[in-house]
Amino acid sequence: MSASEPRFVRAVNAIADLDNPFYAEERQRDVWNEASAVGFQALLWCMFGLVAAMVWIGGRPLFGWATVLMLAASLSSALVLIHAGRLGVTGFEGSHLPWPRLILAVLLIGVIGLGVLVRTDFGASPSGIAGAVVGLVAAVAGTVGAVWVIRRRAEATGPGADDPDDVVES
Repeated sequence: MSASEPRFVRAVNAIADLDNPFYAEERQRDVWNEASAVGFQALLWCMFGLVAAMVWIGGRPLFGWATVLMLAASLSSALVLIHAGRLGVTGFEGSHLPWPRLILAVLLIGVIGLGVLVRTDFGASPSGIAGAVVGLVAAVAGTVGAVWVIRRRAEATGPGADDPDDVVES
């Protein structure tokens, strides 16, 4: 880690102990990174499932805790994306969108949203329903727009951007 790296990258390196000698051996590092990705994904899916259960089973009394759990999952995901982005990786390089997982995530978030409307009494009024619909449309549009922009940037700067023969198969 050098002093010329941005503060965010230095902080993440310190928090994750990325300068540990363990990471010097390439195979160990690759296996550990892959295992960490599997664990991170499992944790995110479990958190979304737990939030859905909290909202549907616990209703309004657990809504605050469910919100905190969603914020924790969102913060973790955002840190992964920001850190990778600062190092020039978007996650879309040479890949395709995982449609089955994407659809499952949208359905699970829909189940959470429906649970909030049904079990918390927040959406009982017409203005509450209208606000939920507007918020959902804005969230979906923002997510689709962000994915589109990130993917376009990855295609423009990734393999094959300058050389049409340099194409990565997915």
